[in-house]
Amino acid sequence: MAVEVYLFMGLLESGKTTMLMDALKSPDFRDDGPTLVIACEEGEVEYPPEFLEASDATLVRLEEESELTTERLMAFDAAHHPHQVMMEYNGTWGVDKILDLALPRGWQVYGVYATVNGETAELYLNNMRAMFMEPLFPASLIIFNRCGEDLDRKKFRRNIKAINPRAQIVFEREDGVEIEETEEDLPFEWKGDRVEIDDIDYGIWYVDAMEHPERYEGKTIRFLAQVYRAPHLGRKAFVPGRFVMTCCANDIQFLGFICHYDTVLPYKTRDWVQVEVELSVEYQKLYGEEGPVLHLKKIQGAPKPKDDVVSLT
Repeated sequence: MAVEVYLFMGLLESGKTTMLMDALKSPDFRDDGPTLVIACEEGEVEYPPEFLEASDATLVRLEEESELTTERLMAFDAAHHPHQVMMEYNGTWGVDKILDLALPRGWQVYGVYATVNGETAELYLNNMRAMFMEPLFPASLIIFNRCGEDLDRKKFRRNIKAINPRAQIVFEREDGVEIEETEEDLPFEWKGDRVEIDDIDYGIWYVDAMEHPERYEGKTIRFLAQVYRAPHLGRKAFVPGRFVMTCCANDIQFLGFICHYDTVLPYKTRDWVQVEVELSVEYQKLYGEEGPVLHLKKIQGAPKPKDDVVSLT
């Protein structure tokens, strides 16, 4: 039986300890056996002994980067026999150190998460960019906590998506409440007659078009897509869409809107294309209700992107 390993990344005082303890409380991480917590630094929040006992968790520490070895982890495994491992990783240690390390037999990394202190994010990005960005590169979930109203969320989202397109990015206020996205947070300009969707932003545009199709009605939309063709779509119709990771690597779906065309379509399913479409809001039998319907204006073949799966954030 595999020992699930979860890594919590981020710079000092970014909220890793709090995120790890929240994970221990969550039913999604609740395990029938003991949890081993490996702390690689001491931050502003401690692990209360009573909390560890109630969580059936044991805390061990690594003080120096040189202590992070396969042999040391094997000794932890032999001493504690964990069913799962949660590691609070030191933000100044190289990320490759843990990602390239040979883990004890049966241990397998199941998740990498990162935290960012919104109060210091701008300072770190401007003055220690490489150190700031490194822990965010492998993370599937990145939480910005303690965010003020003046934090440029759009800038941070684009900087992170440039190096980690599949990351889910969440911004929280100082009270821990998640900041809901607004139209001003969209990473593309949508108010003109023509909307250009960058490759990494398809998932964001798809969700917004589903929830607010009126924003795009009558406009020309241009984006990179894969072709999906099937008899049930009807004559002269296909779906230009993308495979989207909706929550994790095991939950990937092909998402797109039906698109009507009048000319010959010389592309088959899975072909990569660049499309220009006009969006209308109308009843579509395939949906069973009104929704976004595309009408093809232009299509041409396109190369496969480096990351062919996008995210919803």
